[in-house]
Amino acid sequence: MTTSTVYIVKDNGKRCFAPPCDHYDLFSADAPDKKLQSVHEIDLSAITGGDDAKMGELLQRASKGGPGLKVEGSLDKRLKAGPAGDAIVLRATRVVG
Repeated sequence: MTTSTVYIVKDNGKRCFAPPCDHYDLFSADAPDKKLQSVHEIDLSAITGGDDAKMGELLQRASKGGPGLKVEGSLDKRLKAGPAGDAIVLRATRVVG
């Protein structure tokens, strides 16, 4: 069983030429100034149901300089995600707040 946690997700501005690129930072919802780790991808499909407009809206909330996107979800690993290796994926199940 995978444990679900509430995170604040923020785009850290990092971009790479060889995926996966860890361009999202995760922060604790209880301590929003405490960076927990970086992740390569955010899977919002459980929330958006494949709606690209909704996905864009949610990712915009995570954009650099903003307050971040607060979601509940769990971390997963996608093996061999690209030339740079495995990817850490945040699989979000709901938006919080």
